[in-house]
Parts: sequence; structure tokens; C-alpha cells
Amino acid sequence: MTSAQPLNCNTELKDARAPAKRIWLHALWLTGLGFILLPYDFSFYGHQFEDSIPGDLTRVISLSEIFAHGFGVVLAAIAIWVLAAAHRRSIPRVVICAIWPAISVHLLKLLFARRRPLTYLQVDGNPKFPDSIDSTWLGFLSDERVNFPTYAIQSFPSAHTATAWGLAIGLTWLFPRGRGLFFTLAFFASIQRITSMSHWPSDVCWGAAIAFLMAGAVTQNWGIGYQLSKFEGKSNLNKHETTV
Repeated sequence: MTSAQPLNCNTELKDARAPAKRIWLHALWLTGLGFILLPYDFSFYGHQFEDSIPGDLTRVISLSEIFAHGFGVVLAAIAIWVLAAAHRRSIPRVVICAIWPAISVHLLKLLFARRRPLTYLQVDGNPKFPDSIDSTWLGFLSDERVNFPTYAIQSFPSAHTATAWGLAIGLTWLFPRGRGLFFTLAFFASIQRITSMSHWPSDVCWGAAIAFLMAGAVTQNWGIGYQLSKFEGKSNLNKHETTV
């Protein structure tokens, strides 16, 4: 019986990485998609999502929230530590990819208040929305926020979505071959934020855009990425800048 060999990401997987500019394009089109969906946010809640999605798929979507949670980030870090010992010094970069977008999103939540979809639920479990989508926004540092619980007006943008896509970008940077898996998990986690009525679809798009912008910067070989590269002990020539 032969023993397992460690991964060699610097040689075998070097050609699997995409041009650096692609990551900024993702942030750009997701931002645009958010503005396109904004006038139609109400349309996604014309009926109960849970009734229109097959039961097994509903369960998968619900469970995928862990990928967008801090606990999921911790599990990913533990998995790297246990299963990929050669990449333990890359754990800080992966964690920062997930946490930095989430912190940025929370700062935006403090500035711009927007009511969550679930705040419009009636006693019968069906939503009753206002006439205009503009009514969901309470404005920049608005005094109206004192009339609502803090959680209820933190819809813009989605922190869970930012965490999920940031984690996916970080893991893809480390394990390029897993890009399809990581992005699928982030996608399902994003859908969960909509089906749970925690966020409007536009909020989810903007959360993902912030993840590509912030986590994308961490995967580069300049700024904080350069400092992380020195910590990881990898030269500029061998270090990949992006994988998405």
C-alpha cells in the first residue's frame, strides 16, 4: 500500500488560475445585477418559497447557511489544519478572505438602514409589502431606525452572503480544483438568505460583490496579500494572485 502524497499547488495547479482582472469583473457585474433586481425585490416573495422548492432541495439550501456562518469558517480552518498540513500557514489568508468582507458589510449596515423582508410578514405568514420598494429604505443614518429592532433594519447588504463568497474565494485561492464545489456552496448559502426572507435579492448581490472586491484584494500579491505571502514563505514568482 502506498502512502498519500501532499498536494503541490505551485506546479501542477499553476495553470488553473484565472487572470487577476476577472475577480474585479465579478464584483462589477454583481453590483449591476443588484441594481437591476432592486425594482423587482417584491416579486420574489409573491408566494412562499418553501412551497415551490422540492423538500430535499429546501433542506440542502437551509443547511448551506453554515457555509456563510462564522462557525463554517472555523470548520474550514480546522479542516485545512488537519487535512492539508502543508498549507497551515495559508489559514490566516483564507479566514481573512471570509471575515474582512463581513466586517465591511456590517459597517455599511450601520450607515444605511433597510428593512428585512421578514418584517413585512403578517399573522397568516404571508408578506404584505408597501407600494414602493423605496419604502424599504430608512435612509442614511435615519432617525427612523429607533422605531425598529436593530436586526430588523440590517438587510443591506447581506453579511452572510459576503462571508460565504469570501470563504469560497479564499478556499479557491488555496485549492483551485475545488472552485466549483466552493462556489456552489456559496450560491446555495446566498439563496438561503432569500428563501428565509432575511434579505432582498438585491442585498444578496451586493453582499457577494463586496466579497469579490474585498476577498479578491486579499488574494493578490500586494498590500495585505503581500504581507501574508511573506508569512506563508512563498515567493512572488510562485504565488498565485487570484483563482476566480
